[in-house]
Amino acid sequence: MPFVTVLIKGAKTGATTNADGNFSIAATSGQTLVFSFVGYKSREVTLTAQTTLDITLEPESTNLSEVLVVGYGTQARDKVTTAISRLDNKVLENIPYQNVASSLQGTIAGVRVQSVSGQPGAAPRVILRGGTSINNPNGAAPLYIIDGVIRPNLNDISSEEIESMQVLKDAASTAIYGARASNGVVIVTTKSGKTGKLRVNYQYNLSLSQLAKGYELASARDLITYQRQGVLATAQVSGNATYLTQLTGKSGYGTGNDLTNSTAFTTQYLTDQNKYKLTEGWESMPDPVDPSKTIIFKGTNFQDVLFQNAVSQNHHISLSGGSEKATFSAGIGYMNAQGIAITTNYQRLNFDMNGELLVNDRLKLFGRMMYSRSGNNQVFSNNSIFERSIDVPMTTKYVFEDGSLAPGLAMSLGNPEYYLNKLKGKNSTTNLSMAVGGHWQILPGLSFDPQLSLYETSGDGRSFQQAYYNGPTSYITTRAATGLYGKRTQYQADGVLSYGKLFQGVHNVEAKLGISYYQRDTTGLSAAGQGASSDLIPTLNASATPVSVSGYESRQVLVGYFSRINYDYMDKYLVSLNARYDGASNLGASHQWGFFPGVSVGWNLHRENFWKSISEDKLRLKLRASYGVNGNIAGLADFQAQGQYSVGSLYNGNAAITNTILPNANLQWERSKTIDLGADIGLWNNRISMLVDVYRRVTDNLLTDLSLPLSTGFSSVRTNLGSLENKGIELELRASVLPSSSTLQWVVSVNAAKTQQKILKLPENGNANNRIGGIEIWDDATKSYVYKGGLQEGGRVGDMFSYKQLGIYSTDEEAAKAPIDYLITRSNRTKYGGDVIWLDADGNGSIDARDRVYVGNPYPTWTGGFSNTLTYKGLSFYARADYTTGHTIFNYPRAQMIGQFQGDINISKEALQSWKKPGDKTDVPKYYWADQNAQNNLFRNATGANGSNSRYYESGDFLCFREVSLSYSLPKKLANVARLQGVRLNLTAQNLGYITGYKG
Repeated sequence: MPFVTVLIKGAKTGATTNADGNFSIAATSGQTLVFSFVGYKSREVTLTAQTTLDITLEPESTNLSEVLVVGYGTQARDKVTTAISRLDNKVLENIPYQNVASSLQGTIAGVRVQSVSGQPGAAPRVILRGGTSINNPNGAAPLYIIDGVIRPNLNDISSEEIESMQVLKDAASTAIYGARASNGVVIVTTKSGKTGKLRVNYQYNLSLSQLAKGYELASARDLITYQRQGVLATAQVSGNATYLTQLTGKSGYGTGNDLTNSTAFTTQYLTDQNKYKLTEGWESMPDPVDPSKTIIFKGTNFQDVLFQNAVSQNHHISLSGGSEKATFSAGIGYMNAQGIAITTNYQRLNFDMNGELLVNDRLKLFGRMMYSRSGNNQVFSNNSIFERSIDVPMTTKYVFEDGSLAPGLAMSLGNPEYYLNKLKGKNSTTNLSMAVGGHWQILPGLSFDPQLSLYETSGDGRSFQQAYYNGPTSYITTRAATGLYGKRTQYQADGVLSYGKLFQGVHNVEAKLGISYYQRDTTGLSAAGQGASSDLIPTLNASATPVSVSGYESRQVLVGYFSRINYDYMDKYLVSLNARYDGASNLGASHQWGFFPGVSVGWNLHRENFWKSISEDKLRLKLRASYGVNGNIAGLADFQAQGQYSVGSLYNGNAAITNTILPNANLQWERSKTIDLGADIGLWNNRISMLVDVYRRVTDNLLTDLSLPLSTGFSSVRTNLGSLENKGIELELRASVLPSSSTLQWVVSVNAAKTQQKILKLPENGNANNRIGGIEIWDDATKSYVYKGGLQEGGRVGDMFSYKQLGIYSTDEEAAKAPIDYLITRSNRTKYGGDVIWLDADGNGSIDARDRVYVGNPYPTWTGGFSNTLTYKGLSFYARADYTTGHTIFNYPRAQMIGQFQGDINISKEALQSWKKPGDKTDVPKYYWADQNAQNNLFRNATGANGSNSRYYESGDFLCFREVSLSYSLPKKLANVARLQGVRLNLTAQNLGYITGYKG
């Protein structure tokens, strides 16, 4: 084993093993040699008369002695002075992730991961320590580095090839990456070959997926009843009799439908001509507004149409091995994953290969390659498919009388099966990463590590909208077609000079000096056409009429110079200094360069002499502190500082160039300054290990759009304004409950993090707290009207306000005493039984916009997770859960399906609890068709952050049972019979369910 430290105990003499594990040292009989290496247990050997030694070191399994990948190197946990967390590889063991970023969910303290799309393979949202943006807190993604190569995401990476994943969280640990590291750094290391005979590993996973929970919808019968009675109620309170025409219209509850292809819904009066439908599964009911007539209808739950039981398969085979001079590792994988929404899928082919060659004792070369090709069948609209399809009334025709699929009301609110099969799309993405480099041991302790890499992604896609019915009668033959191609090419060169030496046996110094060059070129072409003569040719060349053509080219260049010095005295006192000087091409000419330093210190108390009374085996304690500065230019276009122009349009028949974005030569880096205090604790020989961090991060010079007067011709200009604070606490704990001698092993892991955010500074604008946006409401504490929400100093991003529902008026007599409700816009503002009792916050006898109250914030306060691992001989059980608390979600679908904002959608079962007659006690107001046209009990004056009814702003707190796995490894004797080194079978269930108050 190379680079093992050999010391004579009690002396200052030492040596280091070479590439073959050999060393020489001047020592005499009776002296004791101490052998140590990061990640292995130290070993002491007392010399006798021998002149050669054969020493074996045992791996150190304790958490505090694990090896972490840090910026441009590795470091033992015992010497780390910054906030770094490592993903437990158990998380990657049993699940072939469609996107490996999902593995971070609930597994690392301070990292928030959210799925934002139902599309298979889609990247989740990853936010570290609350993000650093005022305008878009959900857009602050970390920097991803895979085997030293910077990548924009973790898309299309095979989890089976990952060796380790670390998250660098504080500024001192990320400062060495300087310019783009303010939102944290995720470092991924892939597997490499090991000496020994060829090892072949094959994994196969078969997954079955289904919708965990759908919306609880009222039946088609109830839909008809409530909608028809709701129309009467709305017409009555509004005094607008024209609403009654809805009852005989061609709607989901109207009786103007028939059995022809010209109507979208099934509801109609029973006649001699259609009564045969009752023998074909249709239902009948008395008309709720005229019981002398009978309505017939057919109910279809389009959730059952849209969602399917999905089958996914994943194959992965890897090979590794080599000699002492050369090693290799290669893997190939194929995934075919169906989505739970019909027609959606994700396919991925991966190939990875790493190789190392030991040229001589001083020179080692390596090469790495990662290739993937993926594709999916993108739906035409996430909103229409994954949200609005649930709104499709149950009375919508699924098929026409001739058996063909019916379109429903329209593409935006119709039969999902019809529309999904009318769009022919094809998308594919190719990722290629290649890196070559080496390790040159120039002199003892002095080495040089260069790496050159090429990372290229290309994507192509086409879509073709076949002729379709947008509703039952509007036949669209536009046949819109698009084609696109885009490519991103990234060149990266890094060179790191390292020096390490132990002085006088107690002073250990490691220093690094490096340079990094990064260039990213993007180019793309796209075109659109229409007017193809048929549906048979889905490619763009079939279009008779060109619509548009566009292309783009862009480049970003960053150059950085960096250094790091680590010093420790007898492994007790630890100091680390990091610095990076970065320049970026897309900043203002006078602000292109930035300096980003970081400093951290640590103290291993268990190394002190006074600790001997406690015993290091019983308690190990390291205290650490760090401070650093990071930069950020995420979201800044390549030429935004220079201004941007729109081309390709005509003005008076001539080609025109239009200035679309104002230049700002003073644009500069966002700067995040973080102070972090932490402790690493180990109990009872590290059977219990714990990491604790408390931090405060302040981000200045926030890249913000500053509003401009309309007279300028521009709505805003990008500039550096504002300051944002994030602070919090993080805890990670791992415990081996049973002693190592026990046949049964039980390991528990827990992590938790609390994040708080506050706006510190905004541009001076003359408003109190330099407020931007917000609303005026009554403040009971000061007994005055104040502005809340929006962006203002001392406040949070995202605070939401709404009208507070106190209850429901039981009778008209009670309602007659209600304050005047100015949210009812018509002149007749009379309140009735079944209307909402609103909080009159200012007590002035009226309800208006100033009576809104705080109802929550969409960004969570606490996140975390925990896992349990039980192993007994060849049997293993693994269970993992995660949670999020402290955030609020506006449940728009729930409010909409009770308030009928659109007027012709499904209703939820909750509507059945609505007020119906005097004396009823309920929390659900009287059912009106199109609530905003009636008493405005749910819609109010908005449907988002600052409106609607407080009852529909729900706690987003949840506990998710993320994974349960049962594995069995066959005894080696049985595996050897088949000439296999090992066989492991596992059964895994993922996303088993949620405990939450959110009603979905």
